[in-house]
Amino acid sequence: MNVIKIIQIGSVTIQYDDEDVRIVDSYKVENSKDMIRILKLFKLKTGYRTKRSLKSWIKEWKAHNRLYKLGLFKSHTKDCDLEENEKIHRLIAYQILGI
Repeated sequence: MNVIKIIQIGSVTIQYDDEDVRIVDSYKVENSKDMIRILKLFKLKTGYRTKRSLKSWIKEWKAHNRLYKLGLFKSHTKDCDLEENEKIHRLIAYQILGI
């Protein structure tokens, strides 16, 4: 079982382990530049290694924000889970919704 660690980047709380990065209340960050800054700082401070690109993470985060704003799946979209082994159909959905 992986131990969940927590880091604070500015006002953003990130919970993470080897297979998942959870941005708590991710809908509160709307600006792409802020998202990039937060994720780069997260990787720098934690040394987190991922197979996914920063661009992939940003698309997923934006997709979560859009769904949250539309009131869809609010309990699942208020936080953004950037899973290491994401299913292909979800990655395709994030590609479309995260534009």
